[in-house]
Amino acid sequence: MSELPGKVRSSAPLNLRQIEVFHAIMITGSLSAAGRLLHVTQPAISRVLASIELRLGYALFERFKGRLHPTKEARKLFQEVESIQAGVNRLNDMAAGLAGHGGGLVSVVSSPSFGEWLIPAATAKFCARNPGVRIRYRPLGMDALLPQLLLGYADIAISIFKPEHPNLITTELAQGEIVCVLPAGHRLARERVILPDMLAGEMLVGYSRDTPLGETLYAHLDPQGRDILAPAIEVRSSQTACSFVRQGVGVALVDSYGLTDALMHGLAVRRVEPAIPLFVYVSHSRIEPPPSIAKAFLTQFSQIVKKELPAMTQAILKRT
Repeated sequence: MSELPGKVRSSAPLNLRQIEVFHAIMITGSLSAAGRLLHVTQPAISRVLASIELRLGYALFERFKGRLHPTKEARKLFQEVESIQAGVNRLNDMAAGLAGHGGGLVSVVSSPSFGEWLIPAATAKFCARNPGVRIRYRPLGMDALLPQLLLGYADIAISIFKPEHPNLITTELAQGEIVCVLPAGHRLARERVILPDMLAGEMLVGYSRDTPLGETLYAHLDPQGRDILAPAIEVRSSQTACSFVRQGVGVALVDSYGLTDALMHGLAVRRVEPAIPLFVYVSHSRIEPPPSIAKAFLTQFSQIVKKELPAMTQAILKRT
């Protein structure tokens, strides 16, 4: 055990706030990320961590090259803290449900593309069939989406990329694809499909290589590392990329999940070859399965993704 030198252990037990902060640090892996998750500053997180270690009398994390590495004691504590955090989240959800006259609460997080129309469409049908149920929805990047699910703040997560974590159960729901979005008058709009070499010399609106979507594009379209996909304008979502293209600023490779008539107005959409499949993944906690009302929402979302998504994608590809 790594004891804290010169520190006198306090006899007071850990409070719920300290447990929440410890859990957030373990999930996110850094003080700054834990602060963002809990909406407090990094110094505030550091102070709470120091108070935890003072009370326990031993270190929970080792600092090496600017990164936190949990000690053996921290990993053991984390196993117990998981169940405590799940219990707190159940209590909060029950309280929220009571405030909503017992209708229930469904908490959903997703990759931003699903918020364009798929989740709103599912929500509209679900709420019509389940009056009184409240929906709490957050569109998030993968780096923020995973902690929300693991901390119990979300019942289900819907993502383009498969989250890897032993405490999650993830299933593949459906398949989409990467498409190329161009200004309507662009020279490449005359092509039936877009090949990687056609993009050479184009101003590309895209994603850095260290993002999940950027990594996928490089792996499929630029395996030799020629950097033909290096973005001139770097963005974080397909919707933002389309907004730049609509202003005539370059071309973009985006996922098909957010394709709508409104978003594609004034744009041409073409398939990409070789085809780049993307999947719809649904995840929930292995420790705390989603409540039945969340499962019902997922059933509604699944129906829309499997029936309406392919039809919408095909219609836009033909029309543009």
